Amino acid sequence: KIVWFADGEKVCHDNHCYTPTKSDVGKVLTVVVTPMRPGHDGKGCEEAYQFKRRVDALPPMPILSPLRDEFLVHRDRLQEDKQPLRVVSYNILADQNASRDVTRDADDMIYSHCKLDDIIKWRRHPLIVHEILQYQGDIVCLQEVDRDVFDGLLQPCLKAHGYQGYYSEKGLDDASGIREGCAIFWSLDVFESVRLPDMKTHTFREMFQDFMCDERLHKTEWTTLHDVSKLLEEHDHLKHVLFNKLGHVLQTVVLTDKRSKEKIVVANTHLFYHPHAAHVKCLKMLIACRQLEIEHIENELSPIIFCGDYNSTPDSGVMQLLLNRFVDSGDEETWKHLCTYEWEEGAGGDLKHVSSIDVEYPPSFPQLISAYDKAPDFTHFIECFAATLDYILASSNFEVVRSASTLSFDDMKEHVAMPNEFMASDHISLVADLSFG
Repeated sequence: KIVWFADGEKVCHDNHCYTPTKSDVGKVLTVVVTPMRPGHDGKGCEEAYQFKRRVDALPPMPILSPLRDEFLVHRDRLQEDKQPLRVVSYNILADQNASRDVTRDADDMIYSHCKLDDIIKWRRHPLIVHEILQYQGDIVCLQEVDRDVFDGLLQPCLKAHGYQGYYSEKGLDDASGIREGCAIFWSLDVFESVRLPDMKTHTFREMFQDFMCDERLHKTEWTTLHDVSKLLEEHDHLKHVLFNKLGHVLQTVVLTDKRSKEKIVVANTHLFYHPHAAHVKCLKMLIACRQLEIEHIENELSPIIFCGDYNSTPDSGVMQLLLNRFVDSGDEETWKHLCTYEWEEGAGGDLKHVSSIDVEYPPSFPQLISAYDKAPDFTHFIECFAATLDYILASSNFEVVRSASTLSFDDMKEHVAMPNEFMASDHISLVADLSFG
């Protein structure tokens, strides 16, 4: 038995989940748990937990209302046949990254515009969970998810609202100090439950090592991979970076619609951020899509939904590859730093003999479309930089019914940058309704 109290007054009975109301603002919540079994009422075995902080009022959230009111209307997933799939993608700003500002000098802060009280996780994370739940997404892809936030907040909270999901951590190993990664959730009202072994995590290091081996190169129709292999033979440092240094991951899970039994391959990733590594990101996206094609074919040519923070602008080589299927060897922005980018200073060596390559997808890989036909003004906004880096893509057998409006530069004038009192991340969420067939 579970009972909730606000300042000692019972507010909820026999429910393991409670969302505070306006009348709870300023009060302290307590939950009392009584273990019960047949023949024993639990008396004398009760345990109580009192929250440390009083309930705060929910601040206005300009990303929700009035901007996205049409996406906040209640959806009855069980009543409507063939209603669109709602997909959410959101970089929620890892606390591991944001909390560094708390101990930094003012001149070294990334988020110097933001009050420390607004950047701490117990202020930001409830707003993020509230926003995610408001969208009532069928598929939710998250980036920059702290391991402890997934385990202690996102997983139990979304499970209580009918979701299943899993987490994939970035980093080379435990010694790397990285404790954040990606997470995918899906509604169990819409999709069948997925077995743990089918919730897949692919490291880019392992994918490069697998797809670059001679045995697989001889069998593939992805002729560009042969050119990549030759490039890496000439560029030892790039090979070292791709094979040994990058801890990023690609999540893939095949979801089965409960009613139609149709399958969908869902993928989620967060690419390398470095501004001089456009060629690295382009090659990583090539490898990611090679993996997606394998799962597309293995699952009866199932359609694909691919979300993530690609750390790439709409005119980048990454997006040219994804949407136009080809990046020319003469594309300056993609290959500009091919011979000069170094993981560690002085590690690159003399690379004047290395030449860029054409990168393209074979006809067997499905055509992808963007859920946002017109790119947002930005999806990431900090004081020194603002750009569109986040995307929801789908194979072309999906139709985009509608996509949620995004903030404009004018909207940001009074807020300076993100995060802030009303915006919990330095990215904005993307939301789209997609219909299949």
